[in-house]
Amino acid sequence: YADDSTAAGKLDGIKKWWDFLCVRGPEYGYRPKPSKTVLIVKEECLKEAKKMFKGSGIQVTGEGERHLGAVLGTEEFRRSYVADKVAKWVQDVEQLSEIGKDDPQAAYAAFTKELCHRWTFVQRTVPGISELFGPLENAI
Repeated sequence: YADDSTAAGKLDGIKKWWDFLCVRGPEYGYRPKPSKTVLIVKEECLKEAKKMFKGSGIQVTGEGERHLGAVLGTEEFRRSYVADKVAKWVQDVEQLSEIGKDDPQAAYAAFTKELCHRWTFVQRTVPGISELFGPLENAI
């Protein structure tokens, strides 16, 4: 992604897209920020991508990155990202259960109106991760 812009395709096409954004974007008030730009490529393309985008300031990775609240990248990266999120949500549920001892309505409202929406979004946007939610199900 390139600071509120997204592209997918072959490396040469993405390079042309990036160069076009850098040249024509400012004419329309859009100024690409290489420091906020991540190029996620397949492992077999990593060396070529790093060479092609060398000196651009773009971070090139073969692992993955968070994007619009979800995660893109290798299965290992996605699973690690989700496992970390689940561990945090388990802590949140445990804290809510403590709050619920004194104020059950507030805990219920926080759970149903805010907390559970965090993981339902991830479940909708990241495929193949259902088994990672076991610790959260146990905490609930």
